[in-house]
Amino acid sequence: MISAVKKIPWLTGTVLVVTAAVNLWAAADADVMRKLGRDPAGFSADGWWHLFSSLFVQSDGWAQLVFNLLTLAVFGYLVEVHLGRWRWSVLYLGAGLLGQALGYAWEPPGGGNSVAVCGLVGGLATAVLLGRGALPSNAGLFASLYAVALAGSQLFGWIALAIGVVLVTVVNGVLEKTGRGTRILAVLVPLAGLVLLAGQDHHGASLLFGVLASGLMPVRVARSAPTP
Repeated sequence: MISAVKKIPWLTGTVLVVTAAVNLWAAADADVMRKLGRDPAGFSADGWWHLFSSLFVQSDGWAQLVFNLLTLAVFGYLVEVHLGRWRWSVLYLGAGLLGQALGYAWEPPGGGNSVAVCGLVGGLATAVLLGRGALPSNAGLFASLYAVALAGSQLFGWIALAIGVVLVTVVNGVLEKTGRGTRILAVLVPLAGLVLLAGQDHHGASLLFGVLASGLMPVRVARSAPTP
């Protein structure tokens, strides 16, 4: 059973509120993006903190902000409640910092927390595949839909996104009707990560970080109640 305190995703909520507030600030002051986003001049010793600050600003406008906040809410909740806050922190920050670092090489300038969300998605996919945590039955479907949609939109456009989402949904329905486990769908997450990485998209590295980091993290062992 998950305790009432652990059911409250306060870490996810805090990061979500801070991210939203920073972007409202950026909407009121155009200079905020320049100060907090990835520096177009490149990474420098005195600008290392941009790796972190660029996780809080969205360089592609309101559509990016809404999508990233919604996906943070969904995957942040699933990881925080079912896998734990310290795993959430490792996955979100590790994938986020790695993604922003590669962003300097492949997509400067810019900013956004989607690379950090990718860490949560990758970690969730590994937990689903390995049967870790009392995850909802649709966790693997959500993770695979996100990864396929991301790969489709980033590399091939919105039509590919729509086709990918439809195919994953159909396959999930077939697996459910035939009585086969839908957990295998989560394997689409590392596959999407490899495709994105091959296309020099920094989201791919973040997805794969989440997949690998989650697999290497120690498994929580439930403690039995003391014998009276």
